[in-house]
Amino acid sequence: MNLNYAIIKNCSLKQYNTLRLESIADIVVFPYNAVGVQEIYSHFKEKKIIILGNGSNILLSKAYYNSDYVFLNFKMMDNIELNGGQIFIESGATLSSLSWYSVENNIIGFEFLEDVPGSLGGAIIMNAGTYKDTIGQLIEQVVYYDISSKEIIIDNADSKDFGRRESKWTDDKIIVISCILTAKKGENYMESLDKLLAIKKNRYMKQPRNYPNASSVFKRPSLNGKDYYVWKLIDDLDLRGFHINDAQISEKHPGFIINTGHAKYEDVINLINLIKNKVKNNFGVTLDLEWKII
Repeated sequence: MNLNYAIIKNCSLKQYNTLRLESIADIVVFPYNAVGVQEIYSHFKEKKIIILGNGSNILLSKAYYNSDYVFLNFKMMDNIELNGGQIFIESGATLSSLSWYSVENNIIGFEFLEDVPGSLGGAIIMNAGTYKDTIGQLIEQVVYYDISSKEIIIDNADSKDFGRRESKWTDDKIIVISCILTAKKGENYMESLDKLLAIKKNRYMKQPRNYPNASSVFKRPSLNGKDYYVWKLIDDLDLRGFHINDAQISEKHPGFIINTGHAKYEDVINLINLIKNKVKNNFGVTLDLEWKII
């Protein structure tokens, strides 16, 4: 039987999580197309299927995931195509590749995505972006697989479908396949390139890109209508650089936890809990994870 997906057995997940934690999965599957996604959910319907995008914003909690689990990765669905005033992109394409593709084709408005971690599928689900700009403002249409109905659905999108780190498609029963984005032509290729490189440099100056990390650990909290900066709360507790074994609060940006060598899940989660408890006890502020624990 010809399958529309590939399978790897006893696969190391180290390369599939940006914290670079050591973990082994008995089964990892890679769909080639939308039909492959349907086949996976049919053939492994008795298993717990876990979506692995670019591996950012996740924390692997097990050293070994047995055959009760199936990890689904969209690495082989990363096509990007320009068609007139629209860009077609599959869920496995990274946001960085999208931004560079846009610059190379003199399309403006995607520069801010260059250094946002993750792939298209996860980006739509959590409306990824910066404090000012998000991918939701660029999306015209989303194609997804509905696990409940077992159908591929085409859904038009508008600004009302997106919120702060969430979207209409933030649902465990929805698997993003692809989308169509608005493509606006620029006047000067070099202006777009300069903007992209300036954004990249600015983030490298502020964020710990020299160590594995999974992007911001916590969502921005609020209390009694007041927003707080996570890094400032951690800094006020004098925790910058504090570590538990090889899991460390970044000295460069304390809103990040970095892996300085061979950090384990227990090191990371203990550090997370320490931060949450100290912030709550000292400031009365509850911190919620930006990451998903798997």
